Amino acid sequence: MRQAVRERVAGMGVDVYVLDFLVGLSSLLKRSLGDTLWLGRQGFHIGPEQRRSAEDVLQRYNSHLSFDDIAGKTHFCESLFVSLGSSSIKSMDISSFEGADIIHDLNTPISEDNYNTFDTIFDGGTLEHVFHLPNALENVRKMLRVGGLFISVNAANNQLGHGFYQFSPELFWSYFRESGDFAVERIMLMPCAGMPNGMDAPDPAVTGRREEIGSTPYPTYLFVAARKIGASETTGTTPQQSDYAAMWKWHEKP
Repeated sequence: MRQAVRERVAGMGVDVYVLDFLVGLSSLLKRSLGDTLWLGRQGFHIGPEQRRSAEDVLQRYNSHLSFDDIAGKTHFCESLFVSLGSSSIKSMDISSFEGADIIHDLNTPISEDNYNTFDTIFDGGTLEHVFHLPNALENVRKMLRVGGLFISVNAANNQLGHGFYQFSPELFWSYFRESGDFAVERIMLMPCAGMPNGMDAPDPAVTGRREEIGSTPYPTYLFVAARKIGASETTGTTPQQSDYAAMWKWHEKP
């Protein structure tokens, strides 16, 4: 395997590490993406110097795709997502500066016109920049159709100052479990160095301990994929961290 050039993406989008997650997920789930919404206009951040690394990623998953298939000519990710099975692509942003189709602030509730509209919602590094994260996740839940897929890529470690937040895997495990409307397909951590080599991040509620990663020598992404399996009327989900919840439950035993 050739060495990928380490590069922290300046804006939302896809680098070699995100490409590995998306192509691997496509290979695992074997489903098209259907009507797709991007949270933020998603840039294609794989330059000519990383072409060989991207080709290695495609070969890793026996993909029929070539680099030219996924790169396109716009510096955005339309070609990649069409290649992965998106039948339509729209983007949502707070501003029109990159040509978003839907102008909306994810801090605030989405209009009912957008409920149950999309088969896939891709967050390529947007939620870490949204102050009211629970509101944004609730918007995602409402916009996805039942059976739809939420895919998220955000900072987990060593990117302090890039956005408002760096995310723990337990945040998403707990949110999806508490909402009752999602089934996790995969949650992974990905060091941004060398060729992509992600590792699954287990649910602390299942392992019975905090799954701390400690210090990491490189920036690390958190990759999330979860399918919407229900459409409850419940809003305002408030998860509790699993080890504390277990301790409180034990303490309250008669």
